[in-house]
Order: sequence, then structure tokens, then C-alpha cells
Amino acid sequence: MLMKKIITAGVLITAVLVILPVTAAAADLTVPELELITRGMWDTASESVLLSTRGRSEIQVGGGYKFGGSLQLGFESGDLTGINQDPPDWADYDPDTVGYAAALSDYLDSQTTLEFQGARITYRNMFDSYTDLSYFVGRNERLASAEFFPEYFGSRPITTKYQGYLYFPENEYRGIHTINGTGIQLSSSFGSDQSRTNLFLYQDSYLGEGNYSADIQFLANYDNLKLELFAGGSFPEGDYGLYRAGLMFYFSSGERGEFFSQVGVPYYKPLEEFNINNFYFLFEPRIHFDLVSVIMTLFWHPGYYLMETTGEEGSADIHFNLQFGDPLKSPLSGGLETNFTLVTETSSGQEFEITTTPYLSVVTSGVVWNFMVNLTVVPYELEEFVEGVIGIKAEF
Repeated sequence: MLMKKIITAGVLITAVLVILPVTAAAADLTVPELELITRGMWDTASESVLLSTRGRSEIQVGGGYKFGGSLQLGFESGDLTGINQDPPDWADYDPDTVGYAAALSDYLDSQTTLEFQGARITYRNMFDSYTDLSYFVGRNERLASAEFFPEYFGSRPITTKYQGYLYFPENEYRGIHTINGTGIQLSSSFGSDQSRTNLFLYQDSYLGEGNYSADIQFLANYDNLKLELFAGGSFPEGDYGLYRAGLMFYFSSGERGEFFSQVGVPYYKPLEEFNINNFYFLFEPRIHFDLVSVIMTLFWHPGYYLMETTGEEGSADIHFNLQFGDPLKSPLSGGLETNFTLVTETSSGQEFEITTTPYLSVVTSGVVWNFMVNLTVVPYELEEFVEGVIGIKAEF
């Protein structure tokens, strides 16, 4: 089943090559992201293990330098298990129209097609300056994510592992905010090799037509210190607009210690109540020994993320990762993760969850394989005690 899903993803990528004109041979075709995550859990009703697979892919076609252009295609599905199923037959549900509508909705949600995700045209070194001008449509940059530093400055990856669908299936936290819409980007280094400033002016797709946003981002890159700041606003939202701001901070004391943090407010309207649920913050000290690393992550869930309520107000995670081996240097690493989740804003007072996860990561020819077993210790329920996870991420 898993191999079948990998083949399906490969077919989607091959389709891009088929629809491109012959002149695209001079273009660059890259796959920034191709990820499949399969979760398996025992189902008491069917007395069997049920598998669900989430898939995501980004395919980028670009070419040229002075006037650079890129097109981003991709697919995303929360569950690929029903991708080859036939649509529901009306005759099986007549006269149960509600049941048929629900079955049809589930079927459509499971269907995956290659979709347009974004496009960009860039005029580099505009007027022989240090400034680039880009026109973009669709999803753009993730702010305060630390994903810029390998791209802009050639540094090694510094962002946290504790992010994305693997740990947050509902909200997929990844950076504090994401640029998404139609607009322009001005990007300049101002002649420095250690900093960069980006200005985004766009119609915001999260808020809908007629709503406009502006965000400014600053990045500084040094050997042991990396900094990312952003601030933005959206209009017309509320009486006085909608605002956001964030900070990413990274410091390395050498081979033994690192500290990574993300702190910000993803969503705030002036004069509304301001409290801790407006914040997004993640603190992550990392201590490295010869073969062992100890990584502790404290993450506070925001009340709003990407302009929507998260439903996770009052939730905080304390995540411990005892890691053996360095995944950036060795093809084999593993360890034990333990996650403590505290939910304070519930009708019953406080809720506490503890999950322990032994894991193994293997790197083979550009593919990262993650094998995990989630053991939910508190609250204990036999049916939901064990969850197996296989994550496959291609590194192109």
C-alpha cells in the first residue's frame, strides 16, 4: 500500500514533465518537498490495523537569472487511502440524501490532483542595485521559520524538528506566519553578505478579496548568531486593522550547545482583549555530546494561526528528545522522544497527556525514512495506546 502511494506521487511528478513544452528543457525542475506520512492504529470495530496516509508535494519549475521566473505546483491530501476508490453510488443511499452527501464529501476530500500553488517572476539586481523585485501569486514565504538561512546564506539547517504535520496534524505549525496572496516583494541585501530585508505588499488570500496586507522581514546571519524579525498589518480588518509580529533567534556556543527560539503574535486587533493566547512561542535549548544530544522544546499553542482560530487555546507542550547520532552527519540516528501536553482551558479544568515515542531515522540516497511508535501513556486507553508512524521525505 505504501509503495503504491509512492508510485502515485511519482506519477503526479511525471505529469509535470509531460505537460511542459519542449523548451522547458533549459528550465530547472526541482522538488523542494515530497513527503508521505502513514499512521497505523488498531481499530476495535474491524479488529484490524487501519492505515491513513497524508501526502504533500511541491514541484517548482524555474529558469533564467536576470529575469527569473518560477512556477510551483503540488498536491496535498490528509488521507490518500481512498484515492483509487469509486465514487459513492446514489442508488446505495436513496432516499438517504444526507448519507449520500456525507459519503460524496469524504470521497472528494480523498481525491488528489496536481494543483497550482504559486508563481513568481523576479527582476534581480534591479537598476544594477542590490535589490530584487518580484511579482508573486499564491503561497510565498514562511516568516520566522528559519527556512531562509540555507537558501539565502548557505548555512546548515537550524530550524526545529518539532513542527509540521508529523507533530501537529491539525494546524501544522511551521513558522509564525505565511505570506499568501497576490502582490510584490522587494528584497535587498543593501550590499551586505550578512543581512537581507524583504518587503511584501499583497492582497491577502487568507482574508479574501479586497483585504490587503504588508509585511516587512529582516534577517541577519553570523557564524554563531542568526536573527529573523518581521512585522505586518492587514486592512480593512476590524476598526483599526489587524497586526502581527515575530522573532526567530538562534545562537550556537560551539559544538556543545545551541539555542533556538520563535516568539511572536500571529494575530491581534487593537482594543480587543490581549492575553497569553495571542502569543506563539517556542524555546528550544540543544546540548550535544559526542554521540548523544539532549533537546528540550517548550511550545505554547497560539489561539490564532494563519488568520484562523486553532481551537488550542491554553495548550502547552514540553517535548524531550534524547537523540543518538547526528542526522546531518550520519545516515543512521534514533532516540526517544517524550511529550507532555497540558491543556488548561477545558470544561473539566486541566487535562494532561504524556506520549513516549521511540524512533529511528535512516537516510538513503536522498530519502529520509522516519520510523516512530507513539505510546500514549496518559490518559491510558488500550485501543489508542499504540500508534505506528512511517514518514518518508525525499531530499532533492
